[in-house]
Amino acid sequence: MFRYIKNSIHAKILVVVIAIMTVGVISSITYELKIKERDLLDEKLRASRFMAKPVLDDVFEDMVEERADLVRRLFETLGRVEGVEIRIIRNNGWEEAFRDLKTIEQVRKTFGRVRPEWLEGHENKSLNVAPGTESQKFQEAYKVFEKDWSKPPVYYTEEREGRAVFTFLQPIDKRAGCAKCHAGSGARGILMITTPLDGMYAILSRNRKEWFVIGILSIFLGGLIISVLVKKIVTGPLSRKMSIIKRIAEGDAGISERLEVRSTDEMGYLDDAFNKMLDRLEKRDEENKRLFKSVEKSKAEWEATFDSIQDLISIHDKDDRIIRVNTALARKCAMTPAEIIGMTCEALFYGGADSHVLCPHDKTIQTGSIMDVVLDGLVMEGTFKITTFPVLDDSGDVMAVVHVARDISREKLLGEKLLHAEKLSSMGKLVAGIAHELNNPLMGIMGFSQLLMDTPDDKQIKDVRGKLEKISHESMRTARIVQNLLTFARASASKREYTDINESIRNTIDLRGYSLRSNNIEINLVLDKSLPLTMVDKYQIQQVFINVINNAEDAMLEAKGSGTLEIMTGMADGRIEIVFSDDGPGVPQDLLGKVFDPFFTTKDVGRGTGLGLSITHGIIAEHGGSITIENKEPHGAVVRITLPVIGPDDGVATVEAAGGTSERGRDIEGESILLVEDEAAVRESLQVFLGKHGLQVDVVSTGAEAVAALGRREYSMVITDLKMTGVNGIELYKETVLKYPWLKKRFIMLTGDVFSNDTRAFLDKNMCPCLLKPFEPSELLEAIKRQFRL
Repeated sequence: MFRYIKNSIHAKILVVVIAIMTVGVISSITYELKIKERDLLDEKLRASRFMAKPVLDDVFEDMVEERADLVRRLFETLGRVEGVEIRIIRNNGWEEAFRDLKTIEQVRKTFGRVRPEWLEGHENKSLNVAPGTESQKFQEAYKVFEKDWSKPPVYYTEEREGRAVFTFLQPIDKRAGCAKCHAGSGARGILMITTPLDGMYAILSRNRKEWFVIGILSIFLGGLIISVLVKKIVTGPLSRKMSIIKRIAEGDAGISERLEVRSTDEMGYLDDAFNKMLDRLEKRDEENKRLFKSVEKSKAEWEATFDSIQDLISIHDKDDRIIRVNTALARKCAMTPAEIIGMTCEALFYGGADSHVLCPHDKTIQTGSIMDVVLDGLVMEGTFKITTFPVLDDSGDVMAVVHVARDISREKLLGEKLLHAEKLSSMGKLVAGIAHELNNPLMGIMGFSQLLMDTPDDKQIKDVRGKLEKISHESMRTARIVQNLLTFARASASKREYTDINESIRNTIDLRGYSLRSNNIEINLVLDKSLPLTMVDKYQIQQVFINVINNAEDAMLEAKGSGTLEIMTGMADGRIEIVFSDDGPGVPQDLLGKVFDPFFTTKDVGRGTGLGLSITHGIIAEHGGSITIENKEPHGAVVRITLPVIGPDDGVATVEAAGGTSERGRDIEGESILLVEDEAAVRESLQVFLGKHGLQVDVVSTGAEAVAALGRREYSMVITDLKMTGVNGIELYKETVLKYPWLKKRFIMLTGDVFSNDTRAFLDKNMCPCLLKPFEPSELLEAIKRQFRL
């Protein structure tokens, strides 16, 4: 039945109408019953008022005539009347008058006499409590009367002994003449008239039943009539329409079928409108068929194009789950597109590695911008440039992200080779200056050494300390020159470090200083001391500075044989700005737009590769910066470089220098150290220096000797040269750690040469510190202390 009502509009209308009629009938009956009940209660009230007046008048007259016995007999007579209870409640609110001798005794006490007839047949209850005085409604009325006995009567209904009763309360105030027998407030009281309501509620119950029978008959007949009318006017025509619509929906009839218009009312209008709708649908159906064929063709073409792209393309939802991939990506992952769909970017490309935090997906979701990043260490072998493109909905919010991963391993390798080649091409200019820079301090060292050798034997250390300090100073100067040259020439993999740009500029000037001075090029440094550090590849940035300085030097020398180069650093729009300003001839205006093109050069054949500024532009762009060249008045060129300020926590790993800062560590005195060094002078000087600081140092000259020494004695640390004949430093580390695992973090490497990418990768992987020769012995001591703190 419920299913029929749910699926039939006729049944729904009938149920609604019957429900409304039922609510109306019930509301009418309830209202009529309330009215009837109110009228009957009003009749009870009128009867009580009518009864109260003569009773109170008779009571007053008899009491004035001192005939209390007549009043008592009046109430005894009224008490025998069926269906009515009349009594007087004393002013204390609970005792019934004429039920004990309390009042008579008070009169006797006050006036000294009572009439004999008052006592004749008088009841004398020991516990005199009037019925009905214990109810809450009576007590509330009594409190009102107690404050003012002139208040009007009160009436209410209540349940008493299982019966509904109507109670009328008339306050009795003191009148003139009452003082003859009653002193004080003794003449006051309450006339209580109680009548049962059984008869009234019997009448109401009978009326309720009659009216409900009439209401049910009315609902039945009304529902029947309305059902017939609804079927004829509404559901009948709708059934005919539904029959045709159902046939069209189920395919038993085409949309060319039409409804018959039988009337001019709303149903007829609906039939006509439905027919017109079918006419439009028939036309649209033909258009949709043509559009569907066009869409299918476009879809096939788009899918073919999407799968023909060799870059790795995937589409991700906002939760980073893949919803579509092209064939190239599936083939690269050795999976089918169906297997990839539903995976996350982290699981597919990164295998859960921490490098996933560098993926630009989230930034594209947050900003709606195109982002890209170059990453190694993906599940696929190689270096990939990953670009993310937002897909926007109608409101402009990002609904999905397209990931395009392009393998740039070959490009990166060629770029690194070009960068290294450009470094080597710059070495020609450096070598002459470096040779002179080395020869000067070496000459000083040789001179002071000869003086020391010629010093008489009776001289004390304090007499030659000045010469020794000069030898030490010139040695450190030589060491800095060699380290700068090795750092510049190092063919290292690109790695960003927290770098001081001002320091990089100073190191560059140290490399080129002598050559510039010898060519009459004056250098003015205006460096901002408050310049923040930033994450850069310091070797690539130094290459940029070398290239710009070389170009400025060549231009000024060719134009006038001398010049001034000013280098300034500062902040501009929240970015680091480096400005190189020379007073050369500048760049011809028609060539300004070409200076960054590969192989473009204005120099004679054999004097330039045309790659310097192109590589410079690529390095700066890869760092998220910009580089521009412009002419200045009256002559000269200005190269302006900007770099973003990137902190160490902005997604780029930092590299801690081998030197670091000194911290107080544990006491290392007495620790045993094995020093492996093939240079006798280095071996001897370090052994003596470390021994003076409380360390027990054994020295050997080859890796094989070190293996034998480790077998004879347990050492706390091993310090070894990287490049040695036979067993080199890396081989010694691997063999030692395999046999003596506790020495894994107690190795320090020394080298006097540049090292390859493989060597750098080994040192980084094993967190093994390496000191570049020449270094101060104190640096080695600090490195030893740091390793003991691990």
